[in-house]
Amino acid sequence: MNINNRLHLLQQKIAKKGLEGLVITKLPNIRYLSGFTGSEALILLSMDKSIFLTDFRYIEQAQGECRGLEIVERKKPAIKALVNLVKKLRLKVLGFESESLTFAQYSELKSKVRKVIPVKGMVEEMREVKEEEEINLIRGVLKVTEQAFEKVLKDISPGLTEKQIANRLEFNMKEGGAEGTSFDTICAVGERASLPHAHPSDVAVKPGVGLLIDWGAKWMSYNSDLTRVLFLNRISHQARKIYQIVKKAQSLAIEMVREGVSAREVDLAARRYIESQGYGKNFGHGLGHGIGLEVHESPRICKTNRKPLKAGMVITIEPGIYLPKWGGVRIEDMVLVKKAGCEVLSHTPKALEAVIL
Repeated sequence: MNINNRLHLLQQKIAKKGLEGLVITKLPNIRYLSGFTGSEALILLSMDKSIFLTDFRYIEQAQGECRGLEIVERKKPAIKALVNLVKKLRLKVLGFESESLTFAQYSELKSKVRKVIPVKGMVEEMREVKEEEEINLIRGVLKVTEQAFEKVLKDISPGLTEKQIANRLEFNMKEGGAEGTSFDTICAVGERASLPHAHPSDVAVKPGVGLLIDWGAKWMSYNSDLTRVLFLNRISHQARKIYQIVKKAQSLAIEMVREGVSAREVDLAARRYIESQGYGKNFGHGLGHGIGLEVHESPRICKTNRKPLKAGMVITIEPGIYLPKWGGVRIEDMVLVKKAGCEVLSHTPKALEAVIL
């Protein structure tokens, strides 16, 4: 990663906003701008200074990870130490990340700095388009994620509970090298799959009943997010029908993905097909989201986002149909946007014959 290029680009954006400096407090943004993998720090960026502020616990780590930034150890609470730096640099117009600074921190900053201005999405917008190294890291985390799933498939049998499946899957990801999960694994049997974010329970797998698994790993700070629906031994006529509609909807959306096409157009490609089959009211969430240092990041792939996709974005495509008292089907893959089309980065089988175990 070229940290200096990222910092320089952000300095240009700061100048265009009429700011003299920007304080970055959101950890994924700090990771992006410094390489720091710890859990407590902030960055103060001005036109000629890039200061990484942290406490004693992380100084040695920062010295090894944060090349190109001036590392400063704070002896006071973070905001008090920040105020001292702002005064030292004589910054009078300071931007701050409005979505990550607490109200108490904002109040203290506002009382000590002449003018503080909230900004939103400035670094997140930069993170939307992935560099080649980031794409390779995403390929790496997907390898860990999919190998773990392939292992757990061999264990799934009648009587195994949602919790047991989720636990084994998470163990497999960590054993395969993951730092952890990118979110709490979703594992839902039968009618519980109508809950898009069902928590694993003691409900057991049964022959002929659907099993929805939504899982992801974190590796080298990057995240994955995939969903598959499995059927043990056999599949009902209704489940076959719903599954084929969702799979077709996902295929139509993926065919739309390329640079210049709006997120709205991609969403509607899937949504309109599901509506045409009579299940529009049963698909109530957006089609997908950006993914990288955060499991959910910009851009949102939904019908209200008219912004065009850019080559280098990595997004999820995850249409679903949810029927209360019956269950649900969601199929999710990660996709790399290209100038002329896209590349589906995930390879876990989803053909109907492959998901009937």
